[in-house]
Amino acid sequence: MIGSDWRKRAPSSRSASIKIENRIEESLISITESRAMREKDVSRLLTDEYAERILVATQVTSRSVQEISDKYDIPIAACYRKIHELEEAGFLNVAQIVTTPKGKTMKLYRSLLKSAQLVYQEGIFKVKFEFDVDKEINGKWIELNAALDS
Repeated sequence: MIGSDWRKRAPSSRSASIKIENRIEESLISITESRAMREKDVSRLLTDEYAERILVATQVTSRSVQEISDKYDIPIAACYRKIHELEEAGFLNVAQIVTTPKGKTMKLYRSLLKSAQLVYQEGIFKVKFEFDVDKEINGKWIELNAALDS
């Protein structure tokens, strides 16, 4: 009886408090987040091993999550997560939605990033992105550690 009761209890007040704090923190970050920090997070994403593989996989050919996972040796859950992050950051999009022979719809993803250049000069890291589509940061040098100097 004790074993079954612990599963039915409401979450502890500490657990609920942590969840609320996390939601508040996420809201504050999204409200107060500086442009430099957003771009810094994007740069970190691009240096992630799985994100790199996904961008390479989708550079020339639109591919499904399953195909990317299988062909580029990325665990399926990590593949879905990184694709979502890359899509949110604007580096990947759904190029096509197809129907499989079994009648399921499947998204095919394509990289929007043509190139990325990272430079370290006089104590400052800078990155420049080139996209297949028009974006605000397209072709502009962005200082990654400028926010740290304040």
